[in-house]
Amino acid sequence: MFRLLRYFSLASGIALLAVGLILVVVYRQTSFNGMVEGVERENVALSRALANSIWPRFAEYVKTNAPGEGPALRGRAESTGIDSVTRKLTTGLNVVKVRLYRRDGLTVYSSDFSEMGTNASQDPIFARSVREARPASQVRLAASITGINGNLKDRRIVKSYLPILGPNGTVEGVFELYSDATDNAATIAQRVTFLSIGLVWAFGLLYGVLFIIVRRADMFIKRQYYDLHQDVSDRLESESHLLRTLEQAETANTAKSQFLAHMSHELRTPLNSIIGFSEVMTQEVFGTIDNPQYLEYAGDIHASGKHLLCLINEILDLSKVEAGAMEINEQTINLADAMRECEAMMKDEAKKIGIGLTLAMPNDLPDFRGDPLRLKQIFLNLLSNALKFTPPGGTITLGANQNEAGGIQIAVADTGIGIAAADLNRILLPFEQADGFLEHSDSGTGLGLALTKSLTELHGGKLSLTSDPGAGTTVTLNFPPERALTTQPELPLGR
Repeated sequence: MFRLLRYFSLASGIALLAVGLILVVVYRQTSFNGMVEGVERENVALSRALANSIWPRFAEYVKTNAPGEGPALRGRAESTGIDSVTRKLTTGLNVVKVRLYRRDGLTVYSSDFSEMGTNASQDPIFARSVREARPASQVRLAASITGINGNLKDRRIVKSYLPILGPNGTVEGVFELYSDATDNAATIAQRVTFLSIGLVWAFGLLYGVLFIIVRRADMFIKRQYYDLHQDVSDRLESESHLLRTLEQAETANTAKSQFLAHMSHELRTPLNSIIGFSEVMTQEVFGTIDNPQYLEYAGDIHASGKHLLCLINEILDLSKVEAGAMEINEQTINLADAMRECEAMMKDEAKKIGIGLTLAMPNDLPDFRGDPLRLKQIFLNLLSNALKFTPPGGTITLGANQNEAGGIQIAVADTGIGIAAADLNRILLPFEQADGFLEHSDSGTGLGLALTKSLTELHGGKLSLTSDPGAGTTVTLNFPPERALTTQPELPLGR
């Protein structure tokens, strides 16, 4: 027997742990990147002040006159002069060390005099800064460092190379500033700790709620299983018992569909609030948000909420179909206009990806008798599915015509990745996808085709798939003749 509770406990626990770790790692890395960028901006400003004070007096010395050996450099009056200006400008700042390099990497000056005469030309960060004529920084943990004001231990240091540009834009020298970011790193570590604790509590609560729901479902399934097993064992040859067992199974399936429908309704209310509030935040209705990162997070929340709402709506529609509660509001539909409207809705998305989207239909295409909302849902599901699995440069065609039997035939053909023959029937089941689809970054949930098939069958139609791996897929919908409404021309009245 399938051990639902055990597998759920393991799978959901691992999934929540993985999501939590990813969130913590992403937040920590983003915070460290922001810290480095902030320190680099401060160092750029300080390097300009140093250049304004030092370069007019010592430019020729640094570029051409400075000796190439450390002892000679340490004995020069220019080194003492540069050191005096440097210490004066860095007083009270988090800068713990300053170096001044010649363009070829020679350390002409260092606040730690013992480092004069060394060469940084082999440092890839130094080389990149000189080559691109722009600042370059990195953060590292220094066990010990000789700073301007003495030795420091176990410090988080942001090292920035800051090129000095001449009048024609060429690099004439490079400052290297070491900034102490230990306090900033400690603050980030504290925030990461708080985030980790918060995620543990939040995911723990979510896990507990889901565990209770799944436990009840598991108990219900086990009870049904054992009841069925006992009945089959006791009354194997009883036809009436087999009929009752079938009825129980159908009732359980209906209960499952009703449960999904009710749960979807319950989830939509708080989800709509999340979408609404996040939209208010992204539009800054009540004032600007100073930190752009928070504004970006609000946009991510809004987009994820809309995606989740779309998924819930698909689950709700599918559960309605399975429970027999889906109603069709039949109207006369201008099929050509409906296709043009759906093509227009998807055209911008196709253009962004670089996919051509075209229509193919005759001028005398008849009207369609059906539910306009569900018909458009069918078109949009098929077009969206084709967009997901068609590479840039491909094409998608939405076509329709009246077949020889008088019915309506609608087809969506793409030049995407295609589907293996063994998977054609399986992917029409809910939550099923072909193996190649799983490798796609936006493969979805596997509900789109199943829901489209159900909506097509509610209109009396049939859905079929043809595909060639690597060449594309065609989804064909065949509707019976009673769905086609051909307008008869009016005859003149006789006299």
